[in-house]
Amino acid sequence: MNAQVLIWSVIAAIAAVDVVMLPAQGMTIASRWPAFGLVVLMCSLSALVQRRNPAAARLAGAVAQIWALSDAGAILSYTAMAATPFAMADASLARWDAALGFDWIGWYAWVHAHPSVHFVLAAAYGSAPIQVVLLVLYFSYVDAKRVDELLLSGLLPIGIITPIMMLLPAVGAWSQHGVGTEPWRADILALRDHSLAVIGQTQGIISFPSYHTVLGVVLAYAARGRTWFIPSLCLNLLLIAAVMTEGAHYGVDLLSGLAVAVASIAATRWMLARAGRARPFRLPIALPARL
Repeated sequence: MNAQVLIWSVIAAIAAVDVVMLPAQGMTIASRWPAFGLVVLMCSLSALVQRRNPAAARLAGAVAQIWALSDAGAILSYTAMAATPFAMADASLARWDAALGFDWIGWYAWVHAHPSVHFVLAAAYGSAPIQVVLLVLYFSYVDAKRVDELLLSGLLPIGIITPIMMLLPAVGAWSQHGVGTEPWRADILALRDHSLAVIGQTQGIISFPSYHTVLGVVLAYAARGRTWFIPSLCLNLLLIAAVMTEGAHYGVDLLSGLAVAVASIAATRWMLARAGRARPFRLPIALPARL
């Protein structure tokens, strides 16, 4: 199994769980035809230009994979939140922060007392999608294997984080500490009381572990060996530092996210090493070199 088949297999496995979980929770999804159409279009484009422009083909394939993963992963998080039988763990997560000596309120107050710091952290936190786009675009033309690594190491954590979230579901530290209301709070409460029957627009609803922390580590790791690694590392350290004030995460969310990131990168390296020894994947039809 080569890297491309491996990535699509993981995405298909997540989608298959969605197919099982949705009816089990009495839920449906709003029309996904535009998203499905984009994935099909990008896959078709990738196949058509594979021989003439492999870099463009990898870029189109990566767009399809990211879009499919984003949708399937978001639906999975919603069905998992609806399915979990466990009580909300916000109070426990706050106690764990305190046991570790972390003053969440103190950190939040300090950041908001320094507008320039708050601005920098908010900008770093919001940079994740832009970083993904730039890295995929760059590596598609420079090092396609790094694209595979980036996508797989960002994909595998979904399979780790979602079951943990089911054991320790949480709304977020803003509500727990009385400093604000999370934009996703209404969705979580509706999922918990099974009043959200149709999944339309989705939000990031997983608190513990922090996926933004995972993403910060993965993005910095993807930049290793490049002249701009240090700026990338600094940006993503700021992104990780921002998850508590900007993403309503607890300190333990961050720590657990770091552990998940390390496990995901190790698993990705192992899987891609095995995939690299496999026979290359070929489409079942022969496409002409020139159209």
